[in-house]
Amino acid sequence: MSNKNIALVTGAGKRLGKVIAQGLADSGYAVGLHFNSSAGGAQQLYDQIRADGGEAALLQKDLSQPQHAGQLISETSQALGGPVTLLINSASAFNTDALGDLSLDSWQFLMNVNAAAPVFLMQAFAAQEGLDSGGCIINILDTQMTSPSPERFSYFCSKYALDGATRLAAYDLGPRGIRVNAIAPGLILPSDQTQENFDSRQKLTPLGPGLGPEHVIQAVHYLCEADQVTGHTLVVDAGQRLMGFGNAPIG
Repeated sequence: MSNKNIALVTGAGKRLGKVIAQGLADSGYAVGLHFNSSAGGAQQLYDQIRADGGEAALLQKDLSQPQHAGQLISETSQALGGPVTLLINSASAFNTDALGDLSLDSWQFLMNVNAAAPVFLMQAFAAQEGLDSGGCIINILDTQMTSPSPERFSYFCSKYALDGATRLAAYDLGPRGIRVNAIAPGLILPSDQTQENFDSRQKLTPLGPGLGPEHVIQAVHYLCEADQVTGHTLVVDAGQRLMGFGNAPIG
């Protein structure tokens, strides 16, 4: 039986998932790096972790087919030599649609990637043999759930589903020592806007500029170590959610 700390991070080929995976590797975790289309980013991170003396494994899976998502747990375990002790559901899909123009295909795609796949990953995580000392699951949400845009109808519905699944799973898995929490980031990384626009939006938050990926990593470490915290969402947004409906910076 392995005593290693083994993490699986979905969406580890880019953006926040990549940063979280690097942070965990820097902390001594052996890390399963899941990716779908971001093979180049995942390979770069894999090479960096190995060059730094760490352990990692590359794992490709299309999470829009959630019936196969749970296989990532066994594949990570086989590749890294022990049960997965930390699951980070970071992979996320994003489409813009409103109630009046959404299609069943776009709805189902976002529900599959953002809600169903994390649920089946949690199921497979909990079913592992050898997970004798419990384990930790962290789902990545979005601070804008407190002030959602109706132009992102399917996206927010999928995140609300994952929020509910987080709390239900925490209740269900608690007696086995498995803790399930979430992190809701704010303006951490630029998306489709310019750096100037991103910086100006950060300045509008109560704490002003300075929020970065390292603050999400701090939250991950806290939730991994806080052994009496479960079913909780830790918001990392420099106070963005406090600005009220329609006033939160969008980006």
